[in-house]
Amino acid sequence: MHRYVYILLLTVFITACGSGDGNSEQQKVSKPPKATNVALSGIEQGDQIQSGQEAIGQYKFNSTSVPPGLDASIGYWETEAGMSIHRGFKYRIPKDNSLAGIRIRFCVIPFNRADRKAGEKACSKYVLISPIYFNDTNHLVKILSNAYSPEEVGSELLTFVVDKDGEAPNEEFTYRWLRDGQIIPNENQASYWLTVDDEGKHISVCIIDLTTETLVSCSEETNAINAATGTAPFVVIKPLPTQVESGNTLVLDYEFVDFDNDKEDINMTSFSWFIDGNRTSSDQSLHIDDSMLDKKIKGCVTPYSLTGWPKSGEMICTEEVTVHAIPDGIPQAMNVAISGHRFEGERLQGTYDYYESNSVPETQSVYRWSIIHGDIEKDVSSEPYYRLQAGDEAKGNKIRFCVTPQNSHTQGLPRCVTENIAWLDGAGELKEGGEITATLTGYPEFRQSYWLSTNKSAVFPLAISTEPNTISRLLIGPTLPSFINLRAISLCVSFDNEILNSDDVCRELPANHKLTRSITVKGDSGYHAAMNINKSVNIDRGYYLHRPETWAEFRTLPVEMKEKFRSAEASSLANSDLIGLKMTPQDADRYCRLKFGEPGIASTYIYKRYANNDNYNWPEELVEQEFVTKELNDFFVIKNGNLVAADSHKKYAFECVSLIP
Repeated sequence: MHRYVYILLLTVFITACGSGDGNSEQQKVSKPPKATNVALSGIEQGDQIQSGQEAIGQYKFNSTSVPPGLDASIGYWETEAGMSIHRGFKYRIPKDNSLAGIRIRFCVIPFNRADRKAGEKACSKYVLISPIYFNDTNHLVKILSNAYSPEEVGSELLTFVVDKDGEAPNEEFTYRWLRDGQIIPNENQASYWLTVDDEGKHISVCIIDLTTETLVSCSEETNAINAATGTAPFVVIKPLPTQVESGNTLVLDYEFVDFDNDKEDINMTSFSWFIDGNRTSSDQSLHIDDSMLDKKIKGCVTPYSLTGWPKSGEMICTEEVTVHAIPDGIPQAMNVAISGHRFEGERLQGTYDYYESNSVPETQSVYRWSIIHGDIEKDVSSEPYYRLQAGDEAKGNKIRFCVTPQNSHTQGLPRCVTENIAWLDGAGELKEGGEITATLTGYPEFRQSYWLSTNKSAVFPLAISTEPNTISRLLIGPTLPSFINLRAISLCVSFDNEILNSDDVCRELPANHKLTRSITVKGDSGYHAAMNINKSVNIDRGYYLHRPETWAEFRTLPVEMKEKFRSAEASSLANSDLIGLKMTPQDADRYCRLKFGEPGIASTYIYKRYANNDNYNWPEELVEQEFVTKELNDFFVIKNGNLVAADSHKKYAFECVSLIP
């Protein structure tokens, strides 16, 4: 029933956006955007690209829209035969040589989120995919896939396992599925159904020998999982007031609807206001002044989904309303606004101009502050001011100030203004060579911005922008990870010409759907994204050395896995916000083999030669613990340069070693 009601409403509102009269036409100055300089990053013209290599598409977005255009272009990869094989700006060529000998290219359809115009498809030159040689010496587990059909949410991933001779093995295995390297709880079968949590992520699978409880082999990762193709989102907009007067503030209140149950991408959903058919603003609210008298106004919303495909829906508009002059004798609250920085702990002040045509003075007007979270509005104050409390600052939250003007004769109509509470979101890959971008919502104007690590020994900007109201990209170069590995990253804004001051406002980058290759750490104000670089490093020609585990990483493991290691406990580290992980020697060795494979705990030789290497960019606090090592079936600790037998009941930090397949 609800579905048909929504469809009916959608039809009505789309009609309201049509060209029933000359006033509904959009500005003629906007033109379709163009994509130029389309190429593959790091690939010279005419070069080949090898199976297993990641290709990155790049382009320049050009728009002449008024107001300025917003890039929402669509990138994809296709073969010479015109077959689309992947959607997105990055594509890792299958390592199994299934595309060897094929020529591919990157294409982009430029799309302007502001005026909904699409340009012509533009593509890079074709590159030839060359084969790669690999020799599997152990059991091999592989995710079955079709190189010409990308994996997407809702599809099933299947596996097969062969031994080094290409035969089906006799052993029995259980399976461990991983999403961007993190174990997916309660998934231990030979197949896996992709969920919405997997969109944009990379999936791999490992096999565990049931008899020895030892990891045997892991597959390569899939490409980024594509969104499920379904229905486009739409919105149901609350009608504008029928009586609109100079001094009012109009707000586009709407309900986001997606029949695929995809959530709204509030950073992408766009707004448009039209005055006599001309697009004049892209804010969610519009203040009405005398210049708009007798003109027709309508507001429009273009919804975007955080997940699913297509991401965007059609622009839905209100019916037009006409601006009228203020009637005589009625008190009015004009130019209603909220002053102050909309951060937790900051005091906000409601401001307005009182007006009454007969100059009757204001007496005691009525004030109302409310916090809006989704469809829930909660009153929080009846004073002319309000201090933002803990919990007010959250993704998508808004604050509303209303004033009902009153004098000794009569009371006017309530006038309100709604603003976004400050919020920070990030997007990108938290890995070496990646980059992070930030989207700010509800932030005030600022002079400078900079990125900062929560590493207490590295209190200096990781990147800085001295251009007002601008955020620089955080490029993760080879030296940066040593300062931010396993730690949350903050974006700070400064309101003066100095940085690293107490009056700067810093917010940690929250974990979200658009940040990949990251781990989630718990901070003072929720869960935040952190880099997890060089978790495993190649040593001694045939082994991986794995970074010491943290307590936070252990806590994220599936319950059935954690219960196998009852000796595990947190290890406090001096002068650090990190917490280590300790176990008894026997549990630590079993843990290493179950999570990473043979041989288990690092030997004394490997520990002395490789364990403390600055090139790994591992946090110093983790590698300066007292570690247990293994020699054959005995366990030792190193004290004063000497090997001492480890206490089987004592708990130690440890490093794991596994064979490179």
